Amino acid sequence: MTHEIILEDIKTELDHLDVAALQSIREIINQAKHPRSRAPKTNQRSTVPLIDIEEPLPFIGDNLTLEEYEKLTIQERGMLQWRLQLQNRFWLKETFAKLKNAWIVVVDGQVIASGKSLKNLPMPPQVRRICRRTGKFPFIFVNDKFITIEEIASPWSKTNQTGDYYPTLPLTLRSTSNVVDVVGDLDTGASHAFFDYDFLAAQNIIQPEVEDYPIISSHLNQRFIYIAKWLQVELPSNSGETRNLIARVFCVSNWRSSPFVTVNPNRIALIGRDILLELKPNLRLDFEERQTEILAAAKPRQARKKITGRKERARLRSSRRH
Repeated sequence: MTHEIILEDIKTELDHLDVAALQSIREIINQAKHPRSRAPKTNQRSTVPLIDIEEPLPFIGDNLTLEEYEKLTIQERGMLQWRLQLQNRFWLKETFAKLKNAWIVVVDGQVIASGKSLKNLPMPPQVRRICRRTGKFPFIFVNDKFITIEEIASPWSKTNQTGDYYPTLPLTLRSTSNVVDVVGDLDTGASHAFFDYDFLAAQNIIQPEVEDYPIISSHLNQRFIYIAKWLQVELPSNSGETRNLIARVFCVSNWRSSPFVTVNPNRIALIGRDILLELKPNLRLDFEERQTEILAAAKPRQARKKITGRKERARLRSSRRH
């Protein structure tokens, strides 16, 4: 079939169409003649700029002033911190992976301070200085990798399992306003000491401060909120000796609803390694009587003198023969 015959057939087919239909067909033909005027295909590159994957993630959230932060309750501060951690979870993961630090301080989306250990975690005096310098209350985040709590099944405090006990340790907590004796569960799998915030507040050992900031972590797959406080911790011994230090302890809000009472519902404290590594007590765990004895300080081992020279070695061999 020749082109002329094909065109004649097309004209015959189009003769019955109205003016509007013919105009639509002409537009389709024009678009076919001029491809650039056609609508973009789905596989064409979009004109919307793409995000550069190499560009660092931005921090989401505006710092409050100290006055604004002061008006929030502990629960509201905890919710603020939780929201910040959720919406910045990828930013925090990226930042902690890069810095390899235990904590960071964020103001206006920038890390202005950080530390390698929770031993120098910022406390109210440092927070006040940051507020004065920046005019804003800082956001402080802790790397979860530095908060380790490993439950162990051992004697002393009864747990929720039949025949199971937790070893205990007596401590005296002292502040400028009061003194209280506490018997906490001893857990060498925990790196820090955790206490019931409400219990210590009721005993007038701790008081809320404007610069208190909540830290959110998780234990046994359950979220909890704690606030770091300075307290004098005393550890008595059976010999009458008392060891003490000013320690940073973590006070857990809503302790009765926290994961710390999952194993032992009567627990008011979980005592980890940090205080013991500082005080260096000599403990005797009596599994028969299910009690902890705090003995006198262990005598330090005397370092053996290194023997050098032929005369010294010969003298040593001679003494051994006789």
